[in-house]
Amino acid sequence: MFKFLYPKEYLSSVFDITVDKLRTLGIDTIIFDIDNTLVPYWIKVPDERLIKYFNELREGGIKLGVLSNSREERSKTFCTPVNIPYVFRAKKPGTKGFFEIMDKMGSLAESSMIVGDQIFTDVWCGNKAGAYSVLVKQVSPKDEFITAPKRPFEKIIVKMYLKSEGKK
Repeated sequence: MFKFLYPKEYLSSVFDITVDKLRTLGIDTIIFDIDNTLVPYWIKVPDERLIKYFNELREGGIKLGVLSNSREERSKTFCTPVNIPYVFRAKKPGTKGFFEIMDKMGSLAESSMIVGDQIFTDVWCGNKAGAYSVLVKQVSPKDEFITAPKRPFEKIIVKMYLKSEGKK
């Protein structure tokens, strides 16, 4: 019933996504959400661990992008120091922003992965666009006011997903 909301994978962290894994899947582009996917929403710039991770992905031939529902200032402040193209106010789960970032990067949805901490925005957007969707556990239990009300419903979907995968 809710399979259109199921991710292709559910991982603990973005750091579980390696260059080898991406190559095995035939993926050459990874699109990240920022808030609570890469960093808590109050952290403005990538830390050293994220910078190292981004560099490893790039060295492995993976293109990086960011698709965020946040304002321009948030995306620009986070992405500019690490030279990552971005689309802000993406209006996920709509796909217009997703295809905008694909055009900016010269990438195709079918060889791209979208990674985020929310089912009703990141995963749904990726699924509708034809990308490989990955749900990761949120990096902080603190949510912004707009996200918090959705979490109980997402937990139900995750439970259903895990059961369908024989994992719980």
